[in-house]
Amino acid sequence: MLYEIIKAAHLVTLFVWIGGMTAVALALRYPVDGFLKPMKAYDRIVTTPAMILALSFGIVLGVQGSWFGSVWLSIKILLVLVLSGLHGALVGKLRRAIWECPGGAEPSGRWFLPIGAASLALIVLLVTIKPL
Repeated sequence: MLYEIIKAAHLVTLFVWIGGMTAVALALRYPVDGFLKPMKAYDRIVTTPAMILALSFGIVLGVQGSWFGSVWLSIKILLVLVLSGLHGALVGKLRRAIWECPGGAEPSGRWFLPIGAASLALIVLLVTIKPL
């Protein structure tokens, strides 16, 4: 029962984290006046803590399942690190956009969504089938 509760908490925090990253990527790509500062506050208050909780719940699940040492989990951890790095890059671009060009689009961030979506799809595939 505890495993299922932790798994549900992991998924909920994961959805909040990825949703926040998606919102930031879209806000940078298609900026609306006065929306970037509240998006930065949302990221600091909601998205970043959700990321930390998702990582924490994931570690607990890995320990409970005795999966550390499995190849599929090692690949998943690498992909999670990619997502964490994307989150950091998005937050950095958000801060720069607020200070440098509050009304302009951020064309250099067009790869954030495809890289994030591909990483997430591979993570779901690895967790679902646990191939290795």
